[in-house]
Amino acid sequence: MSQWGFYYNQSRCVGCKSCVMACKNWNDDKRGDAQINVSLSWLETGKYANPAEYEYLPGSDGRQNYAEYRKYYMKENWRRVDKTEYGTTPPNVDVLYLSVGCNHCDKPSCVDVCPMQIISKDPDTGIVLVDNTNCISCGKCQDACPWGAPQFYDANFRKYSQEDPLRPRMTKCTMCLDRISEGLKPACVAGCMNRALDAGPMDELKQRYSGYTVDADNFPSDYVPSLGTNTKPNLIFKKRTSRVSGSGSINNDVP
Repeated sequence: MSQWGFYYNQSRCVGCKSCVMACKNWNDDKRGDAQINVSLSWLETGKYANPAEYEYLPGSDGRQNYAEYRKYYMKENWRRVDKTEYGTTPPNVDVLYLSVGCNHCDKPSCVDVCPMQIISKDPDTGIVLVDNTNCISCGKCQDACPWGAPQFYDANFRKYSQEDPLRPRMTKCTMCLDRISEGLKPACVAGCMNRALDAGPMDELKQRYSGYTVDADNFPSDYVPSLGTNTKPNLIFKKRTSRVSGSGSINNDVP
């Protein structure tokens, strides 16, 4: 097995979130509610089957029905960009960004805690994958992951009954294994305008980016207290430290 992972150049990242949007765009059909909210008829045929439902808000002045459209957006955030702000008075201010998704760990905690044993590492690439057919939406995988990589389309997923057909099931970053199989880079890497991200076999990344570090400012520890183990993430960095001394304020908003 050739273990795949990510490289992240923190000094190149400008927080544009192109990686986030590229991930959502490429993986939209893999979102947790994809089978619940089937494609709009006009997307398939080019015609509105029911304009009152799809095109306009009831009784409105012709505004787009964004409430309807949002059913078809990918709500999971497989890749996220966190922002840490330093200082309060210019010019003594600075911002550090951190782009992170699933780190496809050597010892993934999500695999260890899943009661249904539906999470596994791909034998060829080491990418952590899930078959959520039998997911019971217990959330143990998300709780055990230091980076919250396992995702659910509804934050209140635990409130659904097991019999509810709308019950959110876990989805996660696949490192775009479908793209890798075709010789392409993951969508987040391809979409990064400043080339702050790269992906590939870890031995190749470490050789290509000599002088790398295994941590960065504000990158959470891989230690999982509930298991008493380290997950050993497959992610290396070119680290940038804030130019302003003191602790920062973290803002981890996502689109």
